[in-house]
Amino acid sequence: MDCVPSGLASEFAVTLDPFNMMLVLVGCFVGTLNRALPGLGPINGVAILLPIAYGLGFEPEAALVLLAGIYYGAEYGGRISSILPNVPGDAGAVMTTLDGHPMARKGEAGRALSLSAAASCAGGTFALILMSLFAPALAKFAVTFGPSDYVVLMVFAFASLASPVGKSTVKTLLGATIA
Repeated sequence: MDCVPSGLASEFAVTLDPFNMMLVLVGCFVGTLNRALPGLGPINGVAILLPIAYGLGFEPEAALVLLAGIYYGAEYGGRISSILPNVPGDAGAVMTTLDGHPMARKGEAGRALSLSAAASCAGGTFALILMSLFAPALAKFAVTFGPSDYVVLMVFAFASLASPVGKSTVKTLLGATIA
């Protein structure tokens, strides 16, 4: 299989090292606590804790595993605030409020949190597998992009904003320019 990275077995060996598995658990716990704080997200958590991972003198692989755990833990932590107090922390947690908070009000908060954790784990694992399978092909395709292709992509991005414009075209274009 050409599309599977050649070093996949060694990557699994590094990831499944007991020390790295401990770092994943620590990272997920810290990331979940990080997301519970208002205003902090996964990117902020990784940026704040990056100097700590460097300062502790971890190997690069171990530091990357720790930071990935922080990121995934923070992504899940946003679901906690959407289930318990009905305050979604990010756009991905909005739909969780529709099912999770009513379950919490019925006394099934533990079940709602467990289902959310299982869904996050399954979705993240599925996305990771697909990404590892298709990344080499996507990288080969992306290298072929030239300046004209980038212009076409940007025109398409701005044209896709034309449908949700509503009444204020200026506000939509200003928002697209800032983003």
